[in-house]
Amino acid sequence: MLPSTPESQTLVPFSSEDKEKIRAQMERLLHSTHFRNSKRYPTLLHYMVEETLEGRGSHLKERTLGVEVFGRPADYDTASDPVVRVTVAEIRKRIAQYYHESSHSSELRIELNIGSYVPEFFPARDAKPILIHDRSSAEAPIPANDVAEESAPVSPPVKKPRFSRRLIWTVIPVLLLAIGIASGFLWRGYKPTPMDRLWSPFLAAPGPITFCLPISAKKHWPGNAATTPEAIAHALDLEDTKLLSSGTFFDHETLGENVVYSDVLAMMRLESVVGHQNRPVRVRLNLGTNLNELREGPTVFLGGLDNQWTLKLIEPLRYQFGGSDVDSFYIRDSKDPGNRQWSLHLQDKMATVNRDYAIIARIHSQVLGQVIVIVAGIGMSGTAAAGEFLSNPNQVAELERRIGSGSSDRDFEAVLTTDVDNGIAGPARIVAVDIRQ
Repeated sequence: MLPSTPESQTLVPFSSEDKEKIRAQMERLLHSTHFRNSKRYPTLLHYMVEETLEGRGSHLKERTLGVEVFGRPADYDTASDPVVRVTVAEIRKRIAQYYHESSHSSELRIELNIGSYVPEFFPARDAKPILIHDRSSAEAPIPANDVAEESAPVSPPVKKPRFSRRLIWTVIPVLLLAIGIASGFLWRGYKPTPMDRLWSPFLAAPGPITFCLPISAKKHWPGNAATTPEAIAHALDLEDTKLLSSGTFFDHETLGENVVYSDVLAMMRLESVVGHQNRPVRVRLNLGTNLNELREGPTVFLGGLDNQWTLKLIEPLRYQFGGSDVDSFYIRDSKDPGNRQWSLHLQDKMATVNRDYAIIARIHSQVLGQVIVIVAGIGMSGTAAAGEFLSNPNQVAELERRIGSGSSDRDFEAVLTTDVDNGIAGPARIVAVDIRQ
């Protein structure tokens, strides 16, 4: 990736050809199912991209966007009216969903990093970079032949203690025998379980254990009789929403400061398995963490479609999420892309949904340089069932039988299914497993 924010780097202006390519990609993005049914999200993204292309990216601040895009007064209170932050958070999620689809994976990428309102542009695979930075101000390494050799001080010889060879050859066999006997007793007293073997690569990684939970901006709005998903989505698209500017605590709560109960339930079950390691355990929200923090230790990522980290990290894997909220979401098999048997329409009435699906995975992530675990359902029931599965010794034993006990340190991914009764998930079952080479 090509960073564009450090002050020590100077951004080279875009060429006419680069601008044309980026604008064409933006149009593809805005006409996708993730953006075309909205007004607010395409308007804000288009404005931010155009300002950046014209060299005015440094002026993209929250207040500026509120005034220029949403018509707020110049002195409006950004703390009580979070329209920009809420809209940008949703744009980030939709961009992640767009590029998660295999048909877009090789396209030029438009990304909006957390903590910034300036879009970044990354080339398609096997293409020349679009953004080039002047790194002349960075400190250059000193060539090896320019370093003066220094004479190392000569230390006086140290007299080595003398040991009797007879004593050494007497003590060593006794120690080896004692170690062997002790190891035998320990081995008979403790044998690793399938649960131990499942989590041992994760727990062997140093650093704090992190649980990364998604947040959702689509909550019920106070005082609004129409609380269907369609009505809520419409409210989020209003140019001037009084609910966004009222500034009450409840408004702030409904704009995405809470998490889904099923995700928390899955986290609690997994924390009971990995939380007794005498090491820090922390919880982070997907929109409030960054790469540096996630690289500090192993992480469990919960949630799929609403967690952009999950979508990014399973891109190299066989099973991924596909679809949209217009039609239905499904788990896609890259080896059988036409098969959509593991699907769920999130707009269906809760009482009519009787099955959900989830992806679980343990992988050595090259992006993070850490061992991570994915627990991600299509719907909330799928995530809850996946968390229960990975904390249940009997179900983990079944998983080990499917992947093989000799693969305890190899990356794997599995698809689970669960029966659902009025939103409550039953025990999960394995329907597919892929072991990474």
